[in-house]
Amino acid sequence: MKNLWLLLLVWFPMVCLAQIPVIETPDGKGGFGKNNQVVLQKLNIETKITGSISTNIVTMVFRNNSNRLMEGRLTFPLPEGVNVSGYAIDINGKLRNAVPVEKEKAKEVFETIQKRNVDPGILEKVEGNNFRTRIYPINANGGERTVQISYNYELKKLADHYQFFLPLNFDHPIPEFTLKTIVFQTQMTPKLEEKPDGSFQFVKNGNVWIAETHKTNYKPTQNLRVNFLQNDENENVMIQKASDNSSYFLANIIINSNERSKKLSAKTAIVWDNSLSGSKRNHVKEFALLDEYFKINKNVSVNIYFINNTFDEGKSFKINDGNWTELKTYLSQITYDGGTDFSQLKPIKEDEILFFTDGMSSFGNLNLPWTISVYTIAASNKVNFNQLKFISTKTGGEFLNLNENDPEKEIRKILYQQLKFLGVESNDSLSEMYPALPQSIAQDFVLTGILKGNQSTVKVLFGYGNEVTETKTIHLNTEKQSVKDWEISKFWAQKKLNELEIFEQKNKDEIKNISRQFGLVSNNMSLMVLEDVNDYVRYKIPPPAELQSEYNKIVKNNREEREERVQDLMSDAEEMAENLKAWWNTDFSAQQKSYPKPNSANSADGVNDISEEKIEIIQNVVPEPVAAPKVEAAPPASPVATREVQASQVISARALSSAERSIPTVQALQGQVAGINVSSDSVSIKKIEEVVVMGIKAGGKISIVDVKSDAKYMRFFESLKKPADIYQTYLKYRKDYQETPQYYFDIAQLLFKNNDKKLGLKVLSSIADLDIENEELYKLLAYKLKQAEVFDKQLWITQKVLEWRPFDPQSYRDYALALEDNKQYQAALDNLYKVLTQSYTQELANRDDGIEEVVLMEMNQLISNHKNQLDFTKINPKIVADLPVNIRVVINWNKDNTDIDLWVTDSNGERCMYSNNKTKIGGRLSNDFTSGFGPEQFLLKKAVKGKYKIETNFFGENQVNVSGPTAIMAEIFINYATGKQERKIVVFQNKTETDRGDKEGVLIGEFEF
Repeated sequence: MKNLWLLLLVWFPMVCLAQIPVIETPDGKGGFGKNNQVVLQKLNIETKITGSISTNIVTMVFRNNSNRLMEGRLTFPLPEGVNVSGYAIDINGKLRNAVPVEKEKAKEVFETIQKRNVDPGILEKVEGNNFRTRIYPINANGGERTVQISYNYELKKLADHYQFFLPLNFDHPIPEFTLKTIVFQTQMTPKLEEKPDGSFQFVKNGNVWIAETHKTNYKPTQNLRVNFLQNDENENVMIQKASDNSSYFLANIIINSNERSKKLSAKTAIVWDNSLSGSKRNHVKEFALLDEYFKINKNVSVNIYFINNTFDEGKSFKINDGNWTELKTYLSQITYDGGTDFSQLKPIKEDEILFFTDGMSSFGNLNLPWTISVYTIAASNKVNFNQLKFISTKTGGEFLNLNENDPEKEIRKILYQQLKFLGVESNDSLSEMYPALPQSIAQDFVLTGILKGNQSTVKVLFGYGNEVTETKTIHLNTEKQSVKDWEISKFWAQKKLNELEIFEQKNKDEIKNISRQFGLVSNNMSLMVLEDVNDYVRYKIPPPAELQSEYNKIVKNNREEREERVQDLMSDAEEMAENLKAWWNTDFSAQQKSYPKPNSANSADGVNDISEEKIEIIQNVVPEPVAAPKVEAAPPASPVATREVQASQVISARALSSAERSIPTVQALQGQVAGINVSSDSVSIKKIEEVVVMGIKAGGKISIVDVKSDAKYMRFFESLKKPADIYQTYLKYRKDYQETPQYYFDIAQLLFKNNDKKLGLKVLSSIADLDIENEELYKLLAYKLKQAEVFDKQLWITQKVLEWRPFDPQSYRDYALALEDNKQYQAALDNLYKVLTQSYTQELANRDDGIEEVVLMEMNQLISNHKNQLDFTKINPKIVADLPVNIRVVINWNKDNTDIDLWVTDSNGERCMYSNNKTKIGGRLSNDFTSGFGPEQFLLKKAVKGKYKIETNFFGENQVNVSGPTAIMAEIFINYATGKQERKIVVFQNKTETDRGDKEGVLIGEFEF
């Protein structure tokens, strides 16, 4: 078994990255708790400030004091409009800078290289303005890894000064702590409003002010808060020279945030996000905003609506003279539960909408039915700024950021008509200026763009609606305003990127282009570090500057190691199809019964007494499987190949005695190939097909087992039968299991079992709100949604996983099966076929070796059952075959690097498993997946009378993470691909987090024939 990989979940809950990381690892319940074995050994924060902009570099050294190798993951939010612009990790003791790589490719390369136990690093943007880095490995017994993250940030304007704020509210002392702040180009001493301790003071050194501190075992007593008086207008322009006689400029324009009165709303709708993630919003700030709202709009009707996984109408209130006490009490008592599904939003008839949410729709895509002004309001550390800006921009409302701004000031965006930036006058020497969209002026305004030539002027227009009421002229001069050591181009690129991502789908290509050229992390591009220069060559990734020379030398000498890719799985699929056909055509009926051998000395002679006729009959009925009949291609009229055999190859009538000739021909043909043509006048094609299909369809019953959770909290629910009581008990104890996915899974299972699908789905969907872009949680959700027959949501969930992991064949397969459940058969077939036609890295192809057999059965089942609705002319005819079976079992699981085994014990007591994958009666088990996501499949063409036992065995997994115990889904079929198949589904989470590998399986179901 490989080394155990543990996850370090690191959260940065404040507006700046530089808060102390809270390192957590699995707590044994599927959630996370603090880990004393993995510590932040060193923290170095360096900030450079000039004018109203800052560049921040945070360097963290993590130390692993445990005896297990670990994979680290840090997840952190950044403020509105801020992107990670630099990332580095240590390679052989030296920091190596990352390079931009397309997000899907970066993840595929990371996981491929990781399987070679080499050191890759990746930083990606996940939903909202949240960033995640994965580092592998952090060695055991004192191993250390260094991570460095850089970002650019615009300071906030407060009255007549700018302010830089750095939260330093550490929970525990840092063994080695360094803080350094450098302020450029100011004659006045920066004012320390708040500082970590008395030793932190600014000292002037030439044209800069420097303050720094170095501490050991340090826990600051205060945050860092620095004020800078506003500079004059000329000093608020900074220019960075570029190629082609061009320059990037950034101008901080001094303008008062004026406003006009407007007609107040008489009927206001409040849409309150009460999903599980909604509980993490800052409700104190939200209530402060409403308090300010009702101070001005004192007499108004308010209707409440709630959005989680459903959209529901709440109570109505009449506010008189600003008294909203009753409404406040009502909102204070809300229950937060369920995922977030913006596809459920419904039309609203009020005058305006106040939408309180983090903007992260975890359970469905945005459906925007609103045409009235929507004011989107964020008061959360994790926010999808682009989603909220899109909603407000589209409806003519405003976006309010309570997380970073004062509610007393933000409320004016709702109650008054705000002065807006409307654009700039056309100027041939200026281009690519951002913002390009109109926006309200809060406290100051920053404009960036590209200047052609050495100087020009920018005339900036401000006003209300489409009316220009004020202009500002900015003078640009590269000789006077150029700055050194400041990447103004990255501030420009960041502003452009922010606007592009509001309309992400339309701007996808340009987003990639900007991210690639300026090294910014976006929804489409990640930053990546590789250890070996040959891997940059192999995967065609441009290297960082320090490796460029060596990279060029390898390419020039044509010594590069090209990436070993499996272009497709088609050749393996063709071979597997022939294998399946041969198996299907084999008659195992002679092996269904075994009799004891007689000890009589004359037994051998007794055989000789049997007539030649009888010997031939015995040979056709008893001892060994009949060889597969010769198969020939059918005329091209049918897309499915038909097979033709001679009657003499099916059964020998020549030697039958009169008694044997009375056996019905159809009985003798049972178990042969469906759709064959027999060259005999006495047997019609139609009759043979009917008999064969009848033979496959005969009888059968599935019984599934309710695999009960052994979690301790289940004792609270033992005596409860009413769904309402179960739900209230769930809410009562949820605070103790808030971050434990298994808790939601188990209680949802209980509610479904007690026939409350609505409550079950609410609890289950909460899992989607537990983490961001987590394929393991989403696979768990998809399994349970399939079992509960919530097929539309199963489809959405599997589509998201496919977006995140298009390099996994299982992603296409899961999505295809969801399409089939939604009766989209053509799309299902096309996506299953993609599994066989995609290219894969050699490592991932090896991981999933054998998936072809499972996919072939599913494709051919679709063709057999829905051929009249399908166009399968583009499908390789060599892999098309009628393969109906009495029994099919498939297991899937939701974690990579995991080994789950499928066991099926037949009516003779023989167990089909990885070490005995073919049974005497014809049972067949697909390839044993010892890592990856599976699947494993059992097939039995013709069931023998009796009972069959289905079990799964958890052999082991190589990581433990936020999704909790491994989730297993078993799909159990009888009469598969016959047109009348039946399916039952079992979904459960493995009971143990440890490597069992024992001889005890989990019983999940039985067949009876």
